[in-house]
Amino acid sequence: MTLSQTFPFTGALNRPDLELLFGDPHIDGPFNYAAIAADDDARRMNTFAEGVLDAWGAAAEFVPAALGGRWTDTSAMVTRLRPIFRRDPAVGLGYGLTTLMAAVNVWIGGDEEQQADLAMRLLRGERIATAFHELDHGNDLLHNECTADFGGGVWKVRGAKQIINNIDRAESVLIMARTSEGVVARQFSLLLWHKAPGDPVDTTRRVLTAGMRGCWIGAAQFDGVKISARRIIGSEGNAVATALKAFQITRATIPALAVGSLEAALHETILYARDRQLYGGSVLDIPHARSLYADALTDTLIADALSGSVVRALHLAPRESFVLSAVAKYLAPQLLMDAIQQLSVLAGSTFYARTEPYSILEKLVRDLIVVPIGHAGSTSCLMTILPNLPVWARRSERTVEADLRLFELNASEELPALDFQALSLGAGSTDSLGAALHDPRVRQALAQHAPQLLPLVYELAEGFKRERAIARALSPDQLTAESAAASFDVARRVSLFFAAAAILGSCAVAAGTSDLAADPLVVEACLERVRGRLAHQQRPLRREIIDRLVDHGEWCVDESRSVGLRPVTIYPKARQRVRIPAGNREGRRGT
Repeated sequence: MTLSQTFPFTGALNRPDLELLFGDPHIDGPFNYAAIAADDDARRMNTFAEGVLDAWGAAAEFVPAALGGRWTDTSAMVTRLRPIFRRDPAVGLGYGLTTLMAAVNVWIGGDEEQQADLAMRLLRGERIATAFHELDHGNDLLHNECTADFGGGVWKVRGAKQIINNIDRAESVLIMARTSEGVVARQFSLLLWHKAPGDPVDTTRRVLTAGMRGCWIGAAQFDGVKISARRIIGSEGNAVATALKAFQITRATIPALAVGSLEAALHETILYARDRQLYGGSVLDIPHARSLYADALTDTLIADALSGSVVRALHLAPRESFVLSAVAKYLAPQLLMDAIQQLSVLAGSTFYARTEPYSILEKLVRDLIVVPIGHAGSTSCLMTILPNLPVWARRSERTVEADLRLFELNASEELPALDFQALSLGAGSTDSLGAALHDPRVRQALAQHAPQLLPLVYELAEGFKRERAIARALSPDQLTAESAAASFDVARRVSLFFAAAAILGSCAVAAGTSDLAADPLVVEACLERVRGRLAHQQRPLRREIIDRLVDHGEWCVDESRSVGLRPVTIYPKARQRVRIPAGNREGRRGT
């Protein structure tokens, strides 16, 4: 069944927006917040949502256009998929992100036959899981113990993998296994296992988690599973290099998608704060509550600017994405977690008592905890940044101008198709993002439209310059996992300066427009919050700024608009009807 047959719809690519298909989560429906909360309590996926995504052809989002899918512009993909995360992050992870995490390794390291075969499988609705991590070693993949021995034309996999999303639901699993001894980084290979009845493996044990409770996260015990020699992705011993390139894509996209969940939380908080009456007025009238909301919105906007710019860098500055994607995955989830924690304080007992109709806030807090620790944890991201700092610093010093295209988050023109082979392992040759802190064009735009911000910009630029000098002077023994905390703090501070650069770049390209990124009060709020993190001491935002941010949040609720830097219409009152294929109405195995 084609999309045009599935939907009586005309428009871009004959695909309705997921916002239209899901409808308003505040009113009766199969994927409203009440249904999502009930599914979370029952630790199951929302079968209606998965059916809609099947009928919409969501798997095509993860398949490059050259292989028959829809994936060209990764930034546009993020925009199309955010409606899922505005409702249920567990559906976003359980339905799509897990497949994306595995598939990108094949798009990067697989041969033409392997890529075509996986594309065909995904486009017909199959899933693929990622079996990389082992509980004893966390994100330290180089100490994994699962092995694969070769003989008789096949690999035989033995050992255990834990914390695998969709392990019991996916038709295929990408396994990282130790295939040789010698140089540690060359000991591992990627093997693509297509499940078959009778395979000697147990995938039935489910791991219960506090967040993302609807996801089927489990373990696998391999006892000699046979995988054809044709199913090794790339060359033997190339798993680490392939995975490090693939991580660049997922480290960039996951935080960008998670911004959608904060947009939902900010929306719900305004509804709650207006509705809840205290001290003769609403909660939204209380100065402390307004301050909490403003701080949370500001942190979300910083995360949106940083992650959005880094997603665009995958296309525009791929050789810098190794460091930039680690920066985004390290910092943006922390910003989002801090933001939703502020909102939970604002909601008070309504949050922890899960008071209806706002119980979704409690679920979003638990779900978002997974984002900083899952897939690639904060420490592993810092470990990607740290060894590259001296080289990055030297090349950053030579970079005069930023690539302002990185900051065009609302560009109507799609980016060119992602060149997977352009991704590399290293610091790149320029500093296309960080240079926004001292780019003359950025300063000129600020001088014309927000001159009052220039002293703060100069202060941050000088701090960036000093930090760059410190990074350049780091010695080899300060760039390892055993380095002192001071070395990691350099990586942390550099990440914050990248965030400031993303805000300034976004402001410069939006200058003179009505975009939120061009609002001097909003930009000041973001830069002040970054400065506070650098100093380990946040100062209260000015009342004028707080009022502007709260007004923006209220306007977005009233106009059904997203609150972030990419404004779109959300939560339509009338849901676009979709015919779910009969095989999908009862959900998939394992839910």
